[in-house]
Formats: sequence, structure tokens, C-alpha cells
Amino acid sequence: MLFTCIILNFKTPILNKIKSPSMKKKLLLLLLILPLSITLLHAQNLPEAALNIHLGSQNFTKNNMMPNQIVASDEKGIYITKIKLSDELRGKSEFPIIEFYNHQMELMAYHQLHAKNHDTPPRFEQITQVGDRLYCFYSTYDKGQNQKKLWADEIEKSTLSLRQSPFCLQSFSPQKKAKFKIAKFHLKLSDDNNTILATFKQPGAKNDTDTFNFKVVDQEMKEIWSSQLKAPYNNSQYVTTNIHLSISGDLYLLNKAAPSEKALAKFWEPNYHYSIIAITDQGKTQTTIQPQVQGKHFTKMQISTNHNNQLVCAGFYTDQLQNTTSGSYFLTLKGQKITQKSFQAFEPKSDEGQAKGSKVENQKYLYTYLLNDIEFRGDGSAVLIAEQTSQSPGASFTSHNHLPMANSIFNTIAVVSIAPEGEIMWTKKIHKNQLSPEGYSFFSSYATAVLHDKIYLVFNDHPENLSTEESDPVRFNPKAAKKELMIAMVELDWNGHIKKEALSFSRDLHLLTKPLACKQVSSHQMVVLGQYNNAYRMARLDFEKTFSYQ
Repeated sequence: MLFTCIILNFKTPILNKIKSPSMKKKLLLLLLILPLSITLLHAQNLPEAALNIHLGSQNFTKNNMMPNQIVASDEKGIYITKIKLSDELRGKSEFPIIEFYNHQMELMAYHQLHAKNHDTPPRFEQITQVGDRLYCFYSTYDKGQNQKKLWADEIEKSTLSLRQSPFCLQSFSPQKKAKFKIAKFHLKLSDDNNTILATFKQPGAKNDTDTFNFKVVDQEMKEIWSSQLKAPYNNSQYVTTNIHLSISGDLYLLNKAAPSEKALAKFWEPNYHYSIIAITDQGKTQTTIQPQVQGKHFTKMQISTNHNNQLVCAGFYTDQLQNTTSGSYFLTLKGQKITQKSFQAFEPKSDEGQAKGSKVENQKYLYTYLLNDIEFRGDGSAVLIAEQTSQSPGASFTSHNHLPMANSIFNTIAVVSIAPEGEIMWTKKIHKNQLSPEGYSFFSSYATAVLHDKIYLVFNDHPENLSTEESDPVRFNPKAAKKELMIAMVELDWNGHIKKEALSFSRDLHLLTKPLACKQVSSHQMVVLGQYNNAYRMARLDFEKTFSYQ
């Protein structure tokens, strides 16, 4: 304000020397705008807590091709895919455009991917970085030969084009009786990203067992081992919730099983249990493990392996003796034996979640959490992050545009911090309220960056939710007015202290992000997409390099 007053006080003598009325108006306008511009520039460069933001240039979409997912990063920059908005809304898989951005977040190159030399149209599966190599995975189906195949073709990073020398990873003949249960290929990286699992499940007849087919390959797509597995349950009585490939090449399948199909469908009732199938010794040994602790029901479970290659489980539990008690747990196993266990009840107010009913009713919210993979830090400590998700009734499609009618809802995020010795330190809940209408779920959920002593969560939110007052969060809707949009960042330190703020470039420009288009790219860096309508830009967040437990 002082700077503005000084200019206004001295503008009169200057204007008196200019005889042209139009020039006077232009100079006056310039003098009025200059202080405001300097103020805005200063506001955008205000230092944020332990964070530097490097914002790239603004880009614009063409032919409705939208930025979709960061698929890889290396010492030169990041690789992100773009797909048509209509395909993004419908969840279709078409070959994308791949873009390369340097470390200054500037677009340097792009290329439309195409797979050639196939008799039948290929179906895009995904792009994955294995080791330091970038691969495009796609599948083909030959109706005449009744053969479905999974292919891997390397993407040349210098040109962003396929080498057109694909390698067939897996193939099978779909069963004609299983027309509506045709097997799909799935891919899962190891924790060090140097090996990858390709798998598909051939469904058995009704009330029969399924057959899993596994193949583990290195970054050159050379086979390490392959194996088959008959599921230990009838196919209507279980669901595989996760597959984990350890650095040593061991494979673990996490299954949720129930006495009947009806019992399995009632996910909100404790009529199920978790079991783990361990495939070790290069696929030669198969063992079934069922973690159990007397008096505890594991409502949610996730698996991983620690730095000592030991199997670990983490998630949420309810106390069977005191039905109103719930919390987090962490287990370390050696074979069938639990060698270490830690349970921690939720804080009283943390139990309530978004519900306003009785404590027993609020327990049902535990069953709606989706668990992310367990992440281990260099010191052996671990982090588990989960999110409450639900869907409104009517999961059908509109007749005029074939978009899903159901609304997806993404609510509270729960973060569990585990000390290096396996003891749970704390569980914190970050309340949010995201509504995703008609297929717009790619604007919901969250992205994470796990540092040595901090955890960062990035998600879209309503600006009113930055208030420090205790209240139910205002609902975020990606179709809302621009002033009701922002990208929020939550910081949790080593002791579980929470700090929430809006990312500065989002606060000024009212941008949205897509969690799939955000990625931690180093031990202290994260890349975030900012988008509004057809304009978008990439931002690199550089966090302060600290390591303090106090």
C-alpha cells in the first residue's frame, strides 16, 4: 500500500509533461497496475514451510487429449500419458500419447503410441518402468485360433516410440463356457522395480476352483520363474485382494474368503477371514498361511515384506470381546508363526469417522477402507495409508453418452505409522469429502510422498476446508465453480502432527489435480499436475531434506 501511495503522489508532474490524452491514460493505467503486479509476484514467491515449487509453462490440450498418468521418471525427467477425455470417463483402454518433461517441468517431446505387425487389433494394457527400461504392455485376441496373448514392447526413451519388437509374455485359450468371465492379464512390480510379475486367472466352472498362472521376468523380459496354482477355495467363496512380489522373487497372494458367496458379499459383516498363499523357492513351494490372533477380527489387511524379507501384515481390526473397540495392527510372520505383533486402538474421536450413529454403527466404516501398499523407509519403519470409498446405487450407464450414472464418494484417509521395530506409533485420520459424478473419479482420491520423517498427501478439496475449526468437511465436486476448487497438501511429521494448506499455484489459479498424474520421483521430490478445463501445467515440489525424529 505504501508503494502505491508513493506512485500516486508523484504521478501528477509526470502526467503534466505529456500532452496526448491517450498517452496519459496508458501511463496512469500502468502506474496503477505495477504495484498490484509486484504484490502478486511477491505473494506467489512467499516461502512455504519446507517446500519449493518449480512450476512449468502452461500447456493446452488438443483433440480432447487429457493428461492422465505419470508412468515413469528418471534422471532426465518424467513421462506422462494423455488419453481422450471420453475414454477417461468410460474407463476405456486405447493406446495413449506419451509426453516427456524435463526437470524444469517443461514439455520436451511427445509421441502417439501404435503397436504394429499384428493380425488382430491390439488392446492397450499399461506402461510400466522395469529397472531403467520403459515398457508398453498390450494384449491381442485371435478369435480364429482362440488365443489371447500378453505382449511387452520397449519404448525408446529418446524418441518415445515403440521398438516394434514385442515379446510374448503369456498366452492362453479362453474357455468358451466362461464367455463372461474371460481371464484378464495383471502386472505387479517388485518393491525395487527391477522385476515384474505377469499373471492371469482362468476361472473354473461354478463352485469349482480357479487356476492362477504366474510368470516373473527381469527388466530384459527374461523369465526368472513361472508356476501354476489351483486356488484353495471355490471361486464363489473368495476374492484375491492383493499380490505382492518381494525383492527376492517370492510371491504372496492375499485372499479374503467366506463360507458362502452370500457371506462374502456382505462385506460389512465379520463373516470372513484372510489367508495368504506363499509361493517361494522360484515357484516350487506353495504354502497357505492364515494369520489369527485370539479375540481380534481383521476387518482389513494388507501384506508386504520387510528389509529382512519377512512377511508382514497390517490393517484394521475390531475386538471380538469388546465390539465397540477398533484400531490398527501390524504383524511380522515367519512361516505360520507370528513372531511380532502390535495393536493400537483408535483415539475416541477418531473412531467416529464421518458417521453420527452409535459406536457399533460407526464400526461399519472400517469395512469401506481401501488399503494402499505398505511402504518401507530406509530405516525399517513403515507407513500404511487407506481411504474410505463408496458408490451410490445405480451403477449403470446413461443412454445418451454411455457415462456411468453412479456417484463415487471418497472420504476419510487413515495413515498408520509403524516404528522400525514393528510397533505402531500412531494412526491419524484426515477427513475429506469428495464426490465424483458420472465417471469423474480421476479427480478424486489422493497421491502420496513418503519421506524419511514426513508423509505428504495431495488431493483436491474445497477451500473452506482449510479452516482450523472442527466441522464436517465441505463436499468437493470437480464440476463446481472455479472458486470452489483447490489442491490441498497435508503434512504429517514423525510424531503424527498434521498441517494442511493449499498449494500456492493452485490457490492463485484454482487448479485441479489428478492423483494418477502425481508421483513421488525421488526421496525428497514429488511431481503434481495442475489442470483446469483444457489448460494444464506440471509442478515439481522440492521438500526440505531433513531427518529428525524429535
